[in-house]
Amino acid sequence: MSTTSGEIVGPIRTLFEAGSAIGVTDGGLLERFRAGPREAAEHAFAALVERHGPMVLRVCRSVLNEPHDAEDAFQATFLLLARRAGSIRKRGSLASWLHGAAARTAGCARAAAARRRRHERAAAERTELEIAHEPPDDTAALLQEELDRLPERLRAPILLIEQRAR
Repeated sequence: MSTTSGEIVGPIRTLFEAGSAIGVTDGGLLERFRAGPREAAEHAFAALVERHGPMVLRVCRSVLNEPHDAEDAFQATFLLLARRAGSIRKRGSLASWLHGAAARTAGCARAAAARRRRHERAAAERTELEIAHEPPDDTAALLQEELDRLPERLRAPILLIEQRAR
């Protein structure tokens, strides 16, 4: 497997331009994400996810029993961070902000899942009731009555066709 110079130069350039995330505070990474050039912003956000992701995922899993729902809440929490990075006042308390955001996001997801299950149960019960109380199909009886009203010369060909179809 060969590597191109772009695969090597890109990360090195980002390291020189944005610097390492080691030793940079959460506030510094947030500022890089908010105001830095694209590559520096991506690098800073990735560092925040790496730094706080395990805690956010633990919070989501503690609230939600379904692993996929917990992963969705995890992603939604970091999407919220990306959207609201500029409005976070206590940048030094980012871990606390993320913990609260993860708990609220997972709680909303849990409530939405419970609502969805209630609606699905109610719809299933309505369907069962509709099927149980469905009137019998009277089309065959009506068809037979109409055939009986026809004169014999018109009724015979229809009955022959019906017999051939069976």
